[in-house]
Amino acid sequence: MKLETSRNPFFGTMHLSFCIFFTTQLLLYQEVSSCTDSEYNIHGECCPRCNPGYRVERHCTSTSSTTCVACGWRTYTNRSNGLRECFKCQECESGANLRVKEECTYTKNTVCSCKPGYYCIQFIDHDCEQCSKHTISPPGFKVTQPGTETNDTQFVPCLLGTYSETEMSTSCEPWTNCSKAGMIEERAGTAVSNAVCACVGQKQVPVLVFVATTAILALLVLALICGFIIWQWRKRIKKRAARVQEEQRNGVYLPVQESDNMVAPMQETGQYPGEPAFTMA
Repeated sequence: MKLETSRNPFFGTMHLSFCIFFTTQLLLYQEVSSCTDSEYNIHGECCPRCNPGYRVERHCTSTSSTTCVACGWRTYTNRSNGLRECFKCQECESGANLRVKEECTYTKNTVCSCKPGYYCIQFIDHDCEQCSKHTISPPGFKVTQPGTETNDTQFVPCLLGTYSETEMSTSCEPWTNCSKAGMIEERAGTAVSNAVCACVGQKQVPVLVFVATTAILALLVLALICGFIIWQWRKRIKKRAARVQEEQRNGVYLPVQESDNMVAPMQETGQYPGEPAFTMA
């Protein structure tokens, strides 16, 4: 069955409502778009904006203009506006290694930057949000660009034949040329140390000192050993002599060992047996 919309009262009402709504929105858009850059729209009215550093206290009416008041402490507006509240000033958190670069005013927010020794790695509208510590240049390198608020430390390794001994060195020094100075190279240079030179013949001195010291120590040890042996021997002799003297005092005699070379004792006799071999005068 064919539906005739032109004769249906319901569809006629819907069409009329749509037309009214579209016309109203078009008029409202034209009204809103008719506000200038120095005005703001509120409930279909174009009200004058407040200057930077101020906020709206009362909107305009058909008989009065916008009433503006200054922002309070630690608040701001940085452009002309129709705001009822000012923005709060941000805080630079010391725990995030931030510091105040520019204080907050009624017309601009606080500007934060990194503490000394740090550089910013994240910006939002020229304001630093996150910091990182400057890299320390180690020995063996030289700094080509010190760290700043926005850049890390720049450094390069020392070239062959040069060295730097300290951190954050700004230059690399050349190795000493031993042969040019009439000496011999005892230790080659590195990226972190200079070459060590020695006079000709001086290199043998440590060896001679070592040999002489070793010989002296050996003699001292030998002397101590000999002294200990002599002391023990003399101690044994004294102990034996003391034992002999003690036995003699107690009437104890050691038996004499017989020998093949010993002769038996003989008694002298006179002419007559039993008489002594001497005469009385």
